[in-house]
Amino acid sequence: LKLQFLYFIGEHHTKLNKMPATGILYGHAFSQPCRSVQWYLDYSDNTAVERKVVDVLGGEQKAAEYVAKFPQHQVPGFEMEDGFCFAESLAILKHVVQGDETLKPGCPKEEARLNEYFGRHYSQVRKFSTEVIFAHLFAKDAEKTQAGLVVIKPQLESYNETLGKQNYLLGDKLTLADFLFAPEVDQLAWVGPETLAPYPNILKYLERLTSDVKGYKESFAGANTALGL
Repeated sequence: LKLQFLYFIGEHHTKLNKMPATGILYGHAFSQPCRSVQWYLDYSDNTAVERKVVDVLGGEQKAAEYVAKFPQHQVPGFEMEDGFCFAESLAILKHVVQGDETLKPGCPKEEARLNEYFGRHYSQVRKFSTEVIFAHLFAKDAEKTQAGLVVIKPQLESYNETLGKQNYLLGDKLTLADFLFAPEVDQLAWVGPETLAPYPNILKYLERLTSDVKGYKESFAGANTALGL
């Protein structure tokens, strides 16, 4: 009886954890951190989270009503059902992913690798890719764009080598690292089709996401549409 009770509790707890997150996601398709969260919601068939577009290209994130909820006037932002608001894509992803066993690290070593990438993502991948895109799309500065591509080259070479050995960023299993990494890297193609040509394994990885992982293709298409590309 005790074992049956424990099994019931464990099964019930698992079912509770698999309840989809609810709330409101504020974002814009151009923003790569927003795309990370939106892509996961599509991937997991989460229709319980309402999505509200914030026109960041028009400055809507600086409106008083938005700043009252998100003082750093950034996207994405997430509002829980009780009105609690918080920002940062990684924090939001961790919140909406709770209970998804498919993305859960299989052991402490896998979790360590995942956390290691989280640290690198913001200080290296996102920082450098954002500088390239802003120089290209908004500053229209070819010199700064090319300089940015030189800076990010060692990172891309490293990940290109890694992806030559495995299907996804941290192995042969999709993880949160992929939801963060792919939207930052694929946008480099906006500079020109030759930008990612030196990194064939990254291109194959993006093609794999397009064909095999639900929501990714639509996420990238949404960014192109938002920019009129």
